[in-house]
Amino acid sequence: MEEILEQILSHPLLSFTLALLCVLLLFAILKGLIKLVMTALILVVLYFGYVSFLQDDYPLPKIDDDLVDQWNEWIEPYRSIDLNVTLFEDDQVPELNMTDTPRE
Repeated sequence: MEEILEQILSHPLLSFTLALLCVLLLFAILKGLIKLVMTALILVVLYFGYVSFLQDDYPLPKIDDDLVDQWNEWIEPYRSIDLNVTLFEDDQVPELNMTDTPRE
């Protein structure tokens, strides 16, 4: 591996070519990401424009508070009271050198 690096670094033209190739590859990746972000932004703007212009003709349905309360009561037994649940109980910390044999 060191020999390959020495050969590359000893030839300035090869080093320059590889650096140029890396820059072009990075530019292509960034260009693709910028296109993706711009497309997503345009779609979000079009969606919000669509919703705001058609809000009078097609209003969004109202949320029934009684239905939400009913769902919350139904889900309550399944909710975890402790949101900080871990695999280890009683604040036990896993050992770094765990083995299959028990401690003595």
